[in-house]
Amino acid sequence: MIPYDQPLFWVLAVIGLIFTGISKSGFASGAGTVVVPLLTLTMPLSSAAALVLPLLLLMDARTIWHYRQHVIRSELQHIIPAALAGILLGSLVLGKLPESVLQLTLAILCILFACWQPLTRYLSQLRGAAWLWGGIAGFTSTLIHAGGPPINIYLIGRQLPKLRWLATTAIFFGVMNSVKLVPYYFLGQWHQTLLLTALILAPVALAGVWLGHKIQGRISEVRFMALCRVLLLSSGVILLGKAWL
Repeated sequence: MIPYDQPLFWVLAVIGLIFTGISKSGFASGAGTVVVPLLTLTMPLSSAAALVLPLLLLMDARTIWHYRQHVIRSELQHIIPAALAGILLGSLVLGKLPESVLQLTLAILCILFACWQPLTRYLSQLRGAAWLWGGIAGFTSTLIHAGGPPINIYLIGRQLPKLRWLATTAIFFGVMNSVKLVPYYFLGQWHQTLLLTALILAPVALAGVWLGHKIQGRISEVRFMALCRVLLLSSGVILLGKAWL
C-alpha cells in the first residue's frame, strides 16, 4: 500500500532518497539507512523496503561509475562472503516476521545506529570483525536495507582513504542489493504500482548521487552525519511508539 494521496509520503521519499544518494556518493557513512525509516512513518515497512530496493540499485550503479578506479578488491574478498551468508539468513525469515516485529527491530536499530558512534572504533577491532559485521550487514540489509552502519563499523577499523571507502562500499552494496532481488521477487514484494512509483522517484535518487559527488570534500562530514543521526534517532523514537501501539 502506497499513500499517494499523502503529501507527507512524497516529502519523506524525496528527503530520504536525497540523503541516501549524498551518503552513497559523497560520504563514507551509513546515512542511507534513513530512507526506509522515514517512509515507514507513512506506509508498511515491507512496502517501503520493496519500493526502495530498485532505487538503491540505481544509486549503487551510478556511484560505482563515479569511483570505479578506487575499489580495493582485497577488502571485498573478506566482507562479501560474510554478507552473502547474512542475506541467506535474512531471506529465510523475510516475509515470516510480523510487521510489528520488523517495525520494532527497525526502531531499535535506528536508535542504536544514531547513538553508538563513540563505540565504533572499539567494535571494529573485534575478533572476526569482517565476518561479524559483514554478516550483520547482509542480514539487516535484507530485512530493512540497514546494512550501512554495520559494514561501516568494520571499515572504520580499516582506516581507508575516503575515495577508496566510497568505491569499496559502492561495489559491496551493489552486489548485496543485486542478490537481494531474488528473495524479494519470490516473496512477491513488487507489483506494477510500486514499480511505477520507483520509476517516478528515480530522478530524485540520481539527483542525490549527483549532489553527493559534487559536494564531497566541500562540506563537513561531521555536520552531515550529525543531521543523519538526528533523523535516525527521531525516526526510531516515532517507530518505537508505533510498534507499541
